[in-house]
Amino acid sequence: MRIARKLTAAAAAAAMVAGVSVLGAGTASAASYRCTTSTKSIDHPGSTINDNFNFKVKMCAKREGGYIYAKAYVSVDGPWNFAGQSPVNEARALIQVKRSISGPDPVSKYTYGTGLGGKLNNLDAYGNTSYTSPTVKHKAGSGSRYLGDSVLQIDWSNDGKGRKSYSFSGSPTV
Repeated sequence: MRIARKLTAAAAAAAMVAGVSVLGAGTASAASYRCTTSTKSIDHPGSTINDNFNFKVKMCAKREGGYIYAKAYVSVDGPWNFAGQSPVNEARALIQVKRSISGPDPVSKYTYGTGLGGKLNNLDAYGNTSYTSPTVKHKAGSGSRYLGDSVLQIDWSNDGKGRKSYSFSGSPTV
């Protein structure tokens, strides 16, 4: 009888430890963002000097608690000679949650992130800056797959052409 109690207690303890481990692993993986990084070198159209801006956009999405979350991380390696100048009139990031289907992915929800223009107009002494977009939150449909997508919209100074859109790679589907 004493042996049976010890075995039962040991089995209960093992089950509890296994249950906690399984729950812990599920929670950690559900909260992880899935990301794709893409780059683009953009020539400042209103300037004739060394003026390429190298953008690196890390687009991320995750599914958690019945919602889809998407956000972008932007790093800019601009020309050092633009430090202390204003290379843009305005700039913003369009962050989208899209439903993944065959053909063009429809936009489910989006937001415009402000502050990108201020970052581009305040480059450090090396011509660099970074920006993190706001997070878009969308209620997920059952059985649907989603992804995050981003477009940088920039109105370059001294070119007279208004806002131009630059698309970057979307996140993996979640």
